[in-house]
Amino acid sequence: MAETWDLSLLIDATTRIHDARGMTGQYLGLEARFLPERLFIDFVDPSNRGAFRRRLIKMQARKLDIVRVRLMTESEGSQEFFAALRDSKIEQQWWLMLVASLRDETPALAALERTGLAEGDEFMMLVESAARQLNGEVDLMQVRAELLTEEGAGKTRPDVRERLESKFNEIVAENAYDNIATRPQPGEYLLLKDRAKPAAEVLDKLGAAAERMSIPPADLGLGAKTVPMETLAGDFSQASIQGVVFDLRHDPSRPVQEWDVEPAPRSWIRPVIRSAAAALSGILPSRTSR
Repeated sequence: MAETWDLSLLIDATTRIHDARGMTGQYLGLEARFLPERLFIDFVDPSNRGAFRRRLIKMQARKLDIVRVRLMTESEGSQEFFAALRDSKIEQQWWLMLVASLRDETPALAALERTGLAEGDEFMMLVESAARQLNGEVDLMQVRAELLTEEGAGKTRPDVRERLESKFNEIVAENAYDNIATRPQPGEYLLLKDRAKPAAEVLDKLGAAAERMSIPPADLGLGAKTVPMETLAGDFSQASIQGVVFDLRHDPSRPVQEWDVEPAPRSWIRPVIRSAAAALSGILPSRTSR
């Protein structure tokens, strides 16, 4: 059975649209000819952007076949769509295929809404994509809480430490730009931060969470550093980002888990980045075909 879709958008890793087909006027409020050079992520419901960025990377890696995404549509407001990727003839570009889901459909993929902290390679891919899109608008931030490091393990009860770490994971992810954050080792976080949001705002929330658990600031040992993404000087390759990350978090007093800068690290994305999701079996409803 031939695949049929409501929207077909040729996008790159930053979600920049290079070609568009289908019912774009009805759903996106723009005719297809006006969509090239626009960013698809700008049409995604802001509350859903972090989750969609994560899903898009997993689709590129063939770890997900079909995902859900909520778009801000012209006629229906926030509306949910099914989405899948297909190969294009252009390297590093994919057809993003979208079909509006039924209003009364059960949320079979609702579990994919969960984001949380990213893993190392996934974090790097998210930073790379966002940095190309948001140079000058975001900073890379490191947060350290000495109490949660291995050295601070004996300063509080294990149950309190576990609750504090869980709360810190939640706060860091919520305050990162589009939830782009990771924890490379206990007590240390890296996050992409909206430049308009003061770093002190994130630290205040973390400190308040510790205070509610009767943990004094001196024991918490909270600190942070930030690096503007302009440091990359327009080089948004993973190697360049890894160099900035290394400089930001390197502590010569003790060895820590680092992403290698030379040679380039092994990534679960790289071997499959040229392939899109496996073909669907005609299970999606549709009204127009590409």
